[in-house]
Amino acid sequence: MNLLRPRALLPALVMLALPACADDPPSETGLSCGPGTKEVAGACVPAATSPGLTCGEGTADVDGQCVPTATTPGLACGEGTADVDGQCVPTALEPGHFLSPMVQLQNLHEVGSHTDEVHIREDNLLLNCSYTFNVIDAEDPANMEVLAGGLRHTIPGDTRTPGCKHLAWDGDLVFTTHLGNIRNPAFLSGWDISDPEAPVQLPVLQEAGISYEGVDVANHHIFVGLHGSGLGVYSYDSATGFTRVGSLGGFTNAWGIAARDNHVFVADGVDGLVTVDATDPANPVELGRVATGGQAKGVVVEGDFAYVAAGSAGVAVVDISDLESPVVVGRAEMPGTPLRLAYSEGRLFVAAWNDVRVYDVSTPESPEFIAAVRIPREFEYDDPNRELPTMRTFGVAARGQDVFIGTWENPYSYRLEPDRLAPNIRLPEAAARIDFGPVAAGKTKTLPFEVTNQGTAPLTLVDTWVSSPAFSVAPRQARIEPGKTLELSLTYRASAAEQEIGYLHIASDDPAAPVRKAYLVGNAPGVSVGAPLPATTGTMLDGTTWTSEDSEGSVLLLTYFATFCPVCANHLPDTEERFWQKYKDQGLHIVALNPRESVDQIGQVQTYCDNIKVTFPVGLEETASTYSAVTSNFPGPNPFPVDVIVGKDGIVRYATHEYDPDAMTAVIEQALAE
Repeated sequence: MNLLRPRALLPALVMLALPACADDPPSETGLSCGPGTKEVAGACVPAATSPGLTCGEGTADVDGQCVPTATTPGLACGEGTADVDGQCVPTALEPGHFLSPMVQLQNLHEVGSHTDEVHIREDNLLLNCSYTFNVIDAEDPANMEVLAGGLRHTIPGDTRTPGCKHLAWDGDLVFTTHLGNIRNPAFLSGWDISDPEAPVQLPVLQEAGISYEGVDVANHHIFVGLHGSGLGVYSYDSATGFTRVGSLGGFTNAWGIAARDNHVFVADGVDGLVTVDATDPANPVELGRVATGGQAKGVVVEGDFAYVAAGSAGVAVVDISDLESPVVVGRAEMPGTPLRLAYSEGRLFVAAWNDVRVYDVSTPESPEFIAAVRIPREFEYDDPNRELPTMRTFGVAARGQDVFIGTWENPYSYRLEPDRLAPNIRLPEAAARIDFGPVAAGKTKTLPFEVTNQGTAPLTLVDTWVSSPAFSVAPRQARIEPGKTLELSLTYRASAAEQEIGYLHIASDDPAAPVRKAYLVGNAPGVSVGAPLPATTGTMLDGTTWTSEDSEGSVLLLTYFATFCPVCANHLPDTEERFWQKYKDQGLHIVALNPRESVDQIGQVQTYCDNIKVTFPVGLEETASTYSAVTSNFPGPNPFPVDVIVGKDGIVRYATHEYDPDAMTAVIEQALAE
């Protein structure tokens, strides 16, 4: 405080000098001070305001001189502070205080993994299709109880006893489907849950050449998407089992199904939404169709609107008041790939691959974002500093504010608090491994890194830092408004030719994720960014042989899949729509290779690909050597899909095992432009 005393004396000096002016009589000392001066303690000193002196904004007249008012004489402010009106105040951004709008209640660890679909019934039974079929008491979402878990379907001639992909119910009868793959057969079956603690499997229906996808029930008829075979209509009788009673063709890839009264709504892949009159179940009739963009996979219907999960096109809102002329009237764009939907009390819940998202659709034409939740997946890395990978989410159900999420591993329950405003940080999935490629010792390379606030309140980055002197980040602090994106600059200064790693830390006021991390690597060995793609050979489904030399001089997207991989059945069609259809005429090559199946299974891989409807070249990698070389850099629980982008020069530009279509688009477009 002593530092403030010189300035604090000035007003007192001015007050003492007031009686002394040019027209005043001489003081008792006989001293007479001239213009511009005052008598102070028996001496003439300059007046506080000098005649003819005008000080500009931010300055003041002190002893006849204009001095800055923002800097107090003798006041020295430390790092992170500044002089404001004579006081040192912090310049650092202060975090807000928020509560998360999505509150986790429970994780059902004991339920089978690879959850594909969840549905909540009016009797509070949560039904779950995964590697197994499960019946869960969800009356209390914070204390759910598995009534019957780990149930597998017994299929004639099959020893694997698989789970299911989709489900629907008619009273105590739950119908289940599986599209089939090399390890699991295609079937329509189900369970009698009259006793939910002891379900009894229904008979199995298998039709030659038929693959079963989405399913729903209306008027005791079962409607099933049959991919390219269209829409199948079935009945069930305890004595005779399942019977096909009707069919409708003319579909590209009938996937998701919603049945309501006498009408059926079919998500038909790249051909969008199809409306069907099923008044006569034996002879269903197409009424209308509308292109939704993207790949239509899931659909829910509420009132005069259908909501369609359409991959790269987000969620399309379709006005179905005129069933013969459905019209897209709104859209919710989003990162990732929306797969399934649920509706409850004016809100739409979206399972969007890397997160679950909630929208207010009280005005259907204008969905408004409410919240999103990313669920990390438990995994024991050798390096405990690594951030847990993102759990993949495929199923979602809702009951009021209760949200049930089907993830790659287990069902979760959450409570939605829709009135809470909060920031929500989103990082690129490529944060799992940001590869700077080769950088000579002493040289630097800078990469952009986007941080998005997809929340409903400003996001404050309180601090950003890297746990290695070889890497740096700027800016250290920032504030990001809702819906906006900030580009951080990540710089790598190589100190050696060997691999160097670091961890970017982002501390923020996101209540659900106060610290996020990204893994940084430079001069990585093996098949990594900056390295040439090894010679790669594939035996293609059409009997030809593809080699990486065939794509020399072109930009190549090499994507690896497995038929048993649940996400790959969504990833490959999304790749078709996002990248193949958009960039193939600009010179992009796409080749999908399966490194897990042998050549003698190529016919079964062909059947799998017929179901998912892709037109780019598909085959089997003969030795899986390139797949092994790439994935050796990606420890973690997600072996598929793997995407590698190679430039025209044969050099790897991008490699990941976490699907990040936005990042891939940027790399592809840059490589094509070179």
